[in-house]
Amino acid sequence: MIPQKILALFEFIDYLDKNKKSYIEKYIPLCNELQILDEQRSKLKPERNYIEKQEYDYIQDQISAKFSPILSNIYAPVSEKLIELGIWTGENNYSSIWNNNISAISDFKRNFTSEDVLQVINYKVKYLTFRTETNSNFLCLQLIFNELDEIFKTLFDFFKDTNENEFNSFETKTIKVDSLEEAVKGLIEKKGNNISFSIPSEKFHYGLNETQMQRIANIKNEIVMGDKIEVGNISNNSGQIIIGKEIRISDSLNGKQETFEKIEELIKLIRQEPNISDEQRQNLITNFDKVKEEVLEEMPDKSKIFKWLSNTKRTLENLVLTHEAIDAINWVYKNLNFLIQQIGG
Repeated sequence: MIPQKILALFEFIDYLDKNKKSYIEKYIPLCNELQILDEQRSKLKPERNYIEKQEYDYIQDQISAKFSPILSNIYAPVSEKLIELGIWTGENNYSSIWNNNISAISDFKRNFTSEDVLQVINYKVKYLTFRTETNSNFLCLQLIFNELDEIFKTLFDFFKDTNENEFNSFETKTIKVDSLEEAVKGLIEKKGNNISFSIPSEKFHYGLNETQMQRIANIKNEIVMGDKIEVGNISNNSGQIIIGKEIRISDSLNGKQETFEKIEELIKLIRQEPNISDEQRQNLITNFDKVKEEVLEEMPDKSKIFKWLSNTKRTLENLVLTHEAIDAINWVYKNLNFLIQQIGG
């Protein structure tokens, strides 16, 4: 029998499928109009003279009017449905989409029945079809879909017969660049695409003069080590800049399995640590659990692993841990080429 948590995920897929036709026929064309308006707006310099300021304001008013029904009829109902089903608790970083469901998925993968398989595969096809046929974040759902894709991939990849990445067509693609300026330029040129740019940490800010830094600052951005840079006034750019060391993952199945088992062992140790708050413990388990699942992928996403390890490092730096846990943490960091400094106790 399929547990309630999994059935709630399936009910949400039914909700998306039910609304798919309306999304495609009515709202994707509206999103396309907004992207055209946004491109027109980006070419204007409202501070230059009154003519461009008036034109800019006119386009901005059009954007606000057209974007309102997308928020009202897509973002709000989708968010409410996720909360109603207990898939998401409503927090801003959407981490509960993973936290609320990963345990149920892990249990289900251990305890499913033969009768469950066909139903799971049917819902997998339904979700992948929705994501492929819409292929849109509707200018407001990218962060939610990122988290949903992660949790659904963890479930559905277990129930497939090939090594094909069935989520490939709508996953974030990572492009390596040598400078922040190159990454920002790429974000602007590829605005609206689901991409990320990876920059080695030693190249961050290197060689940028004051004018170049100002150009970057003029873009309304948020730069977080290991996270993203957001561009624009509407959420139609899902690009990210990932800054950090190059993650190294074994190419062999045995090497990946060893890393998986070491992280699994580390998670067990974290559960037993006496000097960790519940919030810190959950943060560490959530991020290490994501790393553990990703390393077994045929082509692991190193930018995601870097982000999750960055999250764990920030938490671990403020903790006093047992010697056994310290050894396990340092093994994982060193094995993935993430070791910046030894974690102490």
